[in-house]
Amino acid sequence: MGEVRAGHTLGRYELLVPIALGGMASVWAARTGGQLPRIVAVKLLRAELSDDPDFEAMFLDEATLVSQIHHPNVAETIDVGEEDGVLYQVMELIDGEPINLVLRESKARGGLPLPFALRIVAEAALGLHAAHELRGRDGKPVGLVHRDVSPQNILVGYDGSVKILDFGVAKAASNLQRTQVGQLKGKYAYMSPEQAGSEPIDRRSDVFTLGIVFYQLVTGKHPFHAENDPATVRRICDKAPAEPPWTLVPSLPEDVGRIIMRMLAKPRDERFDTMADLRRAIEQLSPATPMATADELAALMQQLLGPRGERRRAAIQEAMQIARERSIDPDYPPPRQSSPRAAAPPGRTSAERGAGAAEGAPSPEKGRARRWLVPATLGLVVLVVLAGALLLRSSPQSGPPRQRGSLLVPRAGSIEEPVLRAARAASKAPRGGLDTTRAGP
Repeated sequence: MGEVRAGHTLGRYELLVPIALGGMASVWAARTGGQLPRIVAVKLLRAELSDDPDFEAMFLDEATLVSQIHHPNVAETIDVGEEDGVLYQVMELIDGEPINLVLRESKARGGLPLPFALRIVAEAALGLHAAHELRGRDGKPVGLVHRDVSPQNILVGYDGSVKILDFGVAKAASNLQRTQVGQLKGKYAYMSPEQAGSEPIDRRSDVFTLGIVFYQLVTGKHPFHAENDPATVRRICDKAPAEPPWTLVPSLPEDVGRIIMRMLAKPRDERFDTMADLRRAIEQLSPATPMATADELAALMQQLLGPRGERRRAAIQEAMQIARERSIDPDYPPPRQSSPRAAAPPGRTSAERGAGAAEGAPSPEKGRARRWLVPATLGLVVLVVLAGALLLRSSPQSGPPRQRGSLLVPRAGSIEEPVLRAARAASKAPRGGLDTTRAGP
């Protein structure tokens, strides 16, 4: 397709503005066609992945399977397809941010309070359990495993919801890595020992990787972090357990620490058997360790990242307005087709680039206002000049003016007198305007 930009369509979806960029895909806000358009998220797979026929088959099959998961803690998959060599997945658009941004912003404020970490992990566990329990048309479990439970794939909404992203895509990608080493660079830090060792995996692999996320939420550090990816994988695969989280956070309740260490057990038989078991363990914590409510999590998100969400919403609304104008006039607006929202400079995420478009780019309403502002201003300047000329022509000869650079002011007397003289002079002027050839008043 060449360079993807705002206005491109994939099937019945018109791309509006980019909102995220990852190693495997870019995500755009898009709208559906019809009289009642819906705003959705469209994930476009990288060209080198789309070109692999094995990956294409896995992606389409698994995304179709994942579309059968219907749970409030799982981002809904609406559609999947391929057009002009581009694989895409359509999901509900969630007004929220990934955990990695929550971690970054909370770290600057002294860390994420424990009740919020408990809420995020408990809700994520429910979503993952729904996926693990998915059954086929024959009623048998399909054995779905996420394989990429990471801070980038857990979204916290501004309404306090928690959603799991990227089922299917992660599974297909992890299968592909056996023949395309390096394709998942940056994801090795969120593998279980059995996954890193290319062993058969089950739902307990996701328990381990969610344990890594839990550890980070509580301590701000990765439990197996090393100087590079291979070294991190070696630490995940060796028999040495992770450093207990209470050594980094002495105030951490002991029962919370035990839950985290059980999730991170290297032998899978020592972990929680299911995500439902993990959820119950969190709910049964001491009353002295409460779990935050959805409303409290929503308030925290507004405090940490509220302006970011506002910028993205404004960018989407602006893009929607442009799309509506374009549907009426296909040539509107010609220069905006190559705006920074479609191809912004490197160094910023697509979400930031899309949100930034709302700050720097003029809206259609502002553009229309500027079109009449210039002639109106010029007209006002002409009126002021004419009025000044009238006053200059009608001012008395006697009495020195003020110093150079100031306005000429009449001597003592009524201010109405020079105005009347100016009116009389204007009435005696020849048709076509005032006589500007005379030097005197």
